[in-house]
Amino acid sequence: MKMLIIRHGQTDGNVREIVQGAGVDMPLNDTGRAQAAALGEKLKAFDLPVIYCSEMLRARQTAEIAAAETGSVVRPVAGLEEVHFGEAEGMLSSEAHKIYGHVFEVINNEESPGRFDISLPGGETINQSVERALNALRQIAGESMSPVVGVVSHGALMYNLYYRFFKTSRRFDNCEFFELEM
Repeated sequence: MKMLIIRHGQTDGNVREIVQGAGVDMPLNDTGRAQAAALGEKLKAFDLPVIYCSEMLRARQTAEIAAAETGSVVRPVAGLEEVHFGEAEGMLSSEAHKIYGHVFEVINNEESPGRFDISLPGGETINQSVERALNALRQIAGESMSPVVGVVSHGALMYNLYYRFFKTSRRFDNCEFFELEM
């Protein structure tokens, strides 16, 4: 099964560079809604009967707007939410990096053997976020009868999944996606 792993549209938190983990649930802004509509136009080529999404508001709104263009059904699925960033959630990214710079240094160092198993205080590790998401993707693959589905999720989670599958780092813009075979 081919899965299109999609990042949600823009929120004001993205613009303001707020750490929006699983505990910060902001809606799409006007730009994000326009991005989601444009995404829907792109997704028409894939003939998606279903667009799965994180249960978080920004992902659900993206899926619903895109589905209005494609005629797809939207199905929220637990486990696709953003990485849990613990105490850093809701902070400006610059503030979080000042306070937890030592943790970010390990997480962002591809040569660090411990990067997959360290977390911000109260947060989850890269490995924990990937395993959670993989369980959700396996659930989708097990129940979907379609050869191609859309899956709207979140930037940091996508970064972690992409690295797990392709062994390279890649950041995703709002409403950008990659293809994954499950």
